Amino acid sequence: MKKELFIDGVKVDLGEDTKITLNLKSNLFSDLGKIVSNNSYTIKLPKTVHNQRIIEHADMPSCSTGYPRKYHQARYIRNGVEIISNAKAVLLSVSDTIDIAITWGNITVLAGIVENNKSLNELVDNGYYMTWRREISNYQYWNSFIVSDMNMGIRSFDTLNYVHPSVRVRWILDRISADNELGFLFSNDIVERYISKLIVPLLTRHGRGFDVNNQFGLAARYNNGVRYDYYLTAILKDAYANSFLAVINAGTSNSGIKILKESTKIRISARMFFDFASTVPVNPAFVVYKVMDGRAEEVFSADASELQGKGGQTWTAYFDFEDETSALSEGDIIYCAFRDTGYFVNNWGTDSFSLTLAPYIDEAIVEGQGSDGYYPIIPNLPDIKQVDFIKTIAAISGTFVVVVNDTTLGFFSVDDIISNRNKAYDWTRKVVAPFKENKPQEISYSLEDFAQKNLLTWKEDNTVKGDYNSALYVKDETIEVERTAIELPFAATDMSFGRASIPLYEYSGSETVGKMNSVEPRLLVEVDNNGKSKASFEGLRWDTLVNRNYESYQKIIRNPIVISEKVEISDIELKELDVTIPVYLGQYGRYYAILSVKAEDTGICECKLLQLEV
Repeated sequence: MKKELFIDGVKVDLGEDTKITLNLKSNLFSDLGKIVSNNSYTIKLPKTVHNQRIIEHADMPSCSTGYPRKYHQARYIRNGVEIISNAKAVLLSVSDTIDIAITWGNITVLAGIVENNKSLNELVDNGYYMTWRREISNYQYWNSFIVSDMNMGIRSFDTLNYVHPSVRVRWILDRISADNELGFLFSNDIVERYISKLIVPLLTRHGRGFDVNNQFGLAARYNNGVRYDYYLTAILKDAYANSFLAVINAGTSNSGIKILKESTKIRISARMFFDFASTVPVNPAFVVYKVMDGRAEEVFSADASELQGKGGQTWTAYFDFEDETSALSEGDIIYCAFRDTGYFVNNWGTDSFSLTLAPYIDEAIVEGQGSDGYYPIIPNLPDIKQVDFIKTIAAISGTFVVVVNDTTLGFFSVDDIISNRNKAYDWTRKVVAPFKENKPQEISYSLEDFAQKNLLTWKEDNTVKGDYNSALYVKDETIEVERTAIELPFAATDMSFGRASIPLYEYSGSETVGKMNSVEPRLLVEVDNNGKSKASFEGLRWDTLVNRNYESYQKIIRNPIVISEKVEISDIELKELDVTIPVYLGQYGRYYAILSVKAEDTGICECKLLQLEV
């Protein structure tokens, strides 16, 4: 028996008594809310000089190394057959042996997603956006971003709000795949029923955000003269314009900045100092204001960072600030001035200073009324972990994650296993019989992590009125009564007049513009509404999903029969073992799904099998 273990491409020393026991676990009948890994037991390596060098002498307290706190690439070869090609190894501890744990399978392929722990709104953003217009998209329009008709609580007289854009699930999966160099394999049926039709409505309005490339400078000079209770104002010296704003009346005491886009904010920074004279106590501040009903309304202020009295009622004010205005409306005109100062005194030989401005919009606005309708996609995706999104697609489609190869995860159902009976592994003559009778080595009648009632739920949201949850049942009064098997990170959605209804906007009193409400993320289905896109929750109730996607699964787990057998499995057969293919045992005349295989280096494996015919 020749065994070889490589860690980070380097062959490690194995002792004569080094035991490597492989424990392959199927994800098909495990906890529905988890994606498990296939894994080995801990491997105890001898403390040879070579092995200590591989672990960077982590066994020495004086040696500072990050080796134990990192995952390492591992391969395992037995009798010339590469049993494991892409595993993760981690150093657990060192005593008289070096203890290494190895994992492979689903978690290895998903390692990047799991380790990064990133959410959907942390996907790589290559500037994905759509123009948010007041029009419903055509049905199945081959754009990844659409406006699908749904009720968001927006009233007819509200001219500033409109139905938010939605993103196709297919596009999100493609982005996860690209970011993590990971492929997803779905059956044509799952693609047709779910992947191509599911959409995620975007329930926030995050805009472009601050962009340093929009930054520019403006020259200004101090100007004495009372204007709206400000004794000292600023004259903008030069004309300037971009897509956000424009300087008007440059060089005059009436110079200001006109806002060209709705909900614009301006980040303003400056460093300056100057003298002024005042006969009353002072508290200088630089301000930006607009005029409302004949009065100055400040939209920005920054206090002096330092104030020095020079005697004779003269002061030196120092400013060093960076802050932003409140949101400004299209058509607003803003002016610059100094509050609580006296008149400017030119003791330093200059009457000019400069401002650095960076306009931006941090809230997306529907096209029109000064908005170009720019709606960025990635920042508005829900704050749901990428791995949880993958689990959601698996859960609603009744599929389970199985490794296809080192970079691809397949999604398979119990029906897929049953339909593979024509390809079943015939282990009839491979079983090492413990008894003369045709009886299994062990037989049990329960599955791990199941209760009598296994709840399938959508995320709780107090704006949802209906009950869209369900359960899977096990007929066994000796186990736990109830547990939550799956809780999706999305909330369910009520229907109103044939459309999905999400109360995203609310109004109080005589308000004509709705305010956004906080609701949980949603998952919907796009349906055809006379050629136009309409969002629906029909078909996504857990009752419907169970009847459609879990019928065979429910039959099997209601009265499970699990047998354990010792089976002769060669190294090549072990490497090529496919848990989506059932096992046939002629001595019992039954087909079985593989739950787990415990493989030592004897060629005899301990197999746990679930009976498919109940």
